[in-house]
Amino acid sequence: MSQGLSWAEMGEEARTEYWASLALRHCTGLGARSCARLLRTFGSAYAAVQSRQRWREAGLTQKQSAEMATGSWRVTARQEWDSVRDIDAAILLWTDPLYPAPLRQLPDAPVLLYCQGDMSLLQAPAFAIVGSRRSTEHGRTVAAHMARCLSSCGVTIVSGMALGIDRVAHEAALARIGRSIGVLGTGIDVMYPRGNRGVFDAMREHGLLISEFMPGALPLPEHFPVRNRIISGLALGVLVVEAASRSGSLITARLALEQNREVYAVPGPALDSHCLGCQDLVRQGARPVFSAEDVLRDLADQLRPYGISQASLSEEEKSVQDQDDGAEQAVIKREADIKREAAITGEAATDSRRARTDVCKDEAVKADDQPLQQDLPPLDAAEQLAPTERRALLLDCLRQKGPMQADDLACTLAMPVSEMNAMLVGLEMLGQVRRLPGARYEAGV
Repeated sequence: MSQGLSWAEMGEEARTEYWASLALRHCTGLGARSCARLLRTFGSAYAAVQSRQRWREAGLTQKQSAEMATGSWRVTARQEWDSVRDIDAAILLWTDPLYPAPLRQLPDAPVLLYCQGDMSLLQAPAFAIVGSRRSTEHGRTVAAHMARCLSSCGVTIVSGMALGIDRVAHEAALARIGRSIGVLGTGIDVMYPRGNRGVFDAMREHGLLISEFMPGALPLPEHFPVRNRIISGLALGVLVVEAASRSGSLITARLALEQNREVYAVPGPALDSHCLGCQDLVRQGARPVFSAEDVLRDLADQLRPYGISQASLSEEEKSVQDQDDGAEQAVIKREADIKREAAITGEAATDSRRARTDVCKDEAVKADDQPLQQDLPPLDAAEQLAPTERRALLLDCLRQKGPMQADDLACTLAMPVSEMNAMLVGLEMLGQVRRLPGARYEAGV
């Protein structure tokens, strides 16, 4: 098969499989879960398309197979086909030997991925670090420390290329042997946020960027909850460093649990609003983490085949910890100096926040970025994902028919599956639906 080749490098067989993969992706009523069922049942996208009359064997409906027969998918599939020709990216198909085994096991595994960078990282043991875009200096220090220590042992760090926690995790990991994988909520050729230009360049050169979205796809709000399943799906475990209540990072943690991945959280200080989501995770059974050694100890059995253990960490962790402690002490000292200055000049004590120099310069780069639902308060983001006019229709369907999966809901209500997934995430954040085992949803009480 394609072995992760660009469109121009693909042979006839690989291009045939790629076109069939696009047919599945663009067929109305087929979501990632339905596509994965077809791939597992028939072995390839081409075989699935050719076996349309047997889709019932994969648990699909006659309506879904009839939609494929109409050829309505051809227009948008052709747009994606044409968009790939001029970009420098490898196309990784579900049938490709390089397709990562942990991702292939997911019930909603992506049909294909676009990649830029070192694809060998997809075969390395991976660990996800996620958290708030509006992170504190302390949170970023913790995330960077954990990423450096784990990467120094050969663990690849996975995150979402956002500001805040994601960014420092990528930067810290790239400097070590494990390096980093960034999962995008845009097309592989779209840089978002623009303030991360340097990180994007470094990831293409030393790490790996991947996306399931077609080239040119913009940073739409509904893309980000969907891409989170890939972040957790690639990883042995997920660490949430900072997350407010109802944070998008908690969606990644929930997906990780459904995927039988380990979930970890940095509890953070009591009453700190940045850490309430992490504290809720710990109450729900996530493992509290205070050092990289905690993660290595807990994942020892899964890391042993790669020759990674706590012993891999010893000297490196001490060196990194010393660097981080020095940086943190400098911040604390600067805070104390400003407090003394404020007391003398009569300025408000809260001005001591100026001491927390923002390494990522979040506020500066936000002004240069398009607004996204991730930059909104959680409830505002939920309202944006689940518009009121569509909400009642979806909830009535769940109440009448009982728990349903996103693909079945989309087919029933004649909506694109991507739009349905976004609405369900928004309604879950609002507490109006509950996600059940097996990725089924039911209306809330």
